[in-house]
Amino acid sequence: MIRRTQRFRNHLDDNLIHLRKNLFISPADPLYYEKVIRYLDATSPEAHYKIGQKFQRKGNYKRAIFHYKEVLRTYPSPFYSAANRAIRHIEEEQAAHALNMQNAFPEETKRMLPQFMKTLLIVLLVLNLLLVVLFAGNQPLYKTISSMKVWGVGSDVTYETVDAPFIMYIAPETSSEAIELALHKQALELAKEMPKTNILIYGVLSQDNGSIGKTMLLRDEELTKSAIVVAQYHPETDDRVRIRFLNAEFEKHQPLSAFGANLVRTALEAYIKDNGSPPDRLEALLQDYPNNYLSFIPLEAATGSNGVSAAFTGKGGWVYTPGAADLAQMFYANSEAVANMTYEPVHIEINKDEHQLKLVSGQYILWDKEIGLGANDRTPQGHFQVIDRVQNPQGSHAQSYGEAGLGLGGIALHGTYDESSIGSDKSLGCVRLTNGDVQQLFPFVPKGAEVQIQATAQAANNQEQVKDADRLIPSARPALDESPEGVVFHWLG
Repeated sequence: MIRRTQRFRNHLDDNLIHLRKNLFISPADPLYYEKVIRYLDATSPEAHYKIGQKFQRKGNYKRAIFHYKEVLRTYPSPFYSAANRAIRHIEEEQAAHALNMQNAFPEETKRMLPQFMKTLLIVLLVLNLLLVVLFAGNQPLYKTISSMKVWGVGSDVTYETVDAPFIMYIAPETSSEAIELALHKQALELAKEMPKTNILIYGVLSQDNGSIGKTMLLRDEELTKSAIVVAQYHPETDDRVRIRFLNAEFEKHQPLSAFGANLVRTALEAYIKDNGSPPDRLEALLQDYPNNYLSFIPLEAATGSNGVSAAFTGKGGWVYTPGAADLAQMFYANSEAVANMTYEPVHIEINKDEHQLKLVSGQYILWDKEIGLGANDRTPQGHFQVIDRVQNPQGSHAQSYGEAGLGLGGIALHGTYDESSIGSDKSLGCVRLTNGDVQQLFPFVPKGAEVQIQATAQAANNQEQVKDADRLIPSARPALDESPEGVVFHWLG
C-alpha cells in the first residue's frame, strides 16, 4: 500500500489498515480494536468481543459485560455465542466469589448490617431536619426549593456519541422529494442496528447505475465534498431525521445544465448528419452562415464555465469526446453535480389554436412565446427542421422578416415590426414573433433542430419551466457573421 503523500513503499505499510482519511492502524496496536470502534464501525462484534476479553482478563467484569452485550446487538455474528458464554461465565464466577466470601468470613457479613443501618438512620435524620427548616420558613415550599436549586436554564446539554457516516448514491435526475424519502427510510433502518449511534448519510450523485440507491460505510471523506444532501439521525436525543440540502443551487442549475448540454448535442447531431462524422473540435459548430450550427458554446450552469476538456476532471465546463458511442457520452458536463444527463433533443413545439411556441428539451421548457400565424390557416402543420439561422434576413421587401429568422424551407420563424400581428392570423404562412422574442429564441435554437407545428397542444408530461436562461450565455461570444450579404430569402412572410 502506498499512501497518497509518499512516493515509495514502506515495508511497514503492508501491516497497516486504512481506516479513514490520514488514519492508518496496525493490528499489532494495543488499542487496535478501540480504534476500530471509534473510527470505523461502532458496532463491530469482533472489536467489542476482543475488548471484552481484555477487560475480563484485567478483572474489570462490569466493562467486560458491557462489551459482550454490545456483541449480542448484532445477530447473527461469529462472536454471538462466545459473548453469551463469556457473560454466563462471569456471572457464575461472581456468584461463586460472593458465596466463598460469605463462607470464609461469616462474622464480617453479619457485622456489615449494623453499619448499614447506622448510615440509613443518619440520612433519614438529615432529611427530617431539612423538612423542618423548609416548612418553618415564611416562604411557600416551592419558592424555597426554587431559590435553593440552580436550574441551569439555557445551558447546553452535551451527549457523548459515536458518529457512523455513510454514503448513499443518487441518480442526478432524482427529485428532492424522492431523495428525502430515501434518506429518511435508510436512516431509520440503520438506527435499528445502531440505536446509540449518530447516523450521518451523505447523498452523492452518481453516473454508475450499479451503485445508485446503495448505501455504504464512508471510507473516503473526500466524497463528502461532492455531497448534495446530508441526513442526520440520533434516536437517543432526537426522534426526527434531519435532512439538509448542501447545495442550494442544485434545483436551479440542474435543468439549466441539462438544457445547455442538449443544445450542443442537438447541433452535433445535425453536424454529423451533414458531414458524416463529428467534428474534431467543437469550434466547428461556430462558423459563419450557413454553417452556424450554434451561436456560442453555452456555460455549464453549475460551474459558470464553457471550457472544454478531453476527459472528465470535475473542474467545470464540458467534456467533449468525438469518438464516443453516443451523443450523451460524447458531450456532457465536467461537474459531479450534473453528470449522467440523458440526451433530449432541443426542439420547438407550436400550438396553432393557442398561438403558442415552446422551446423544449425533454421535460424542460426554456422559452414560451406568443406568436402570429398565417391568415386563413396558411401556416402548414407537420414536422420541419431549421435549415437557416439568419440575423437581419433580407427579403424581396425591406424589413420583411424582422431582426432574425429561422428558415424551415418555404416558411420561417421570424421577427416582425408589426407587433399587432402577434396573437392573430395575418401572415402569408410564416410564424411571427416580436423582434425581442425572436432574438431571445435565436441563440438557443441550433441548426437542424426540429419544429413541430400542430393544430393543438401536445400532451405534456410534467414539463418544467427553466428560469435564468441568461446564465447559459457567455460574456464573450464568438464573432460570427450570421447576416449573409447578397442572400435574399423567399419565405412566405
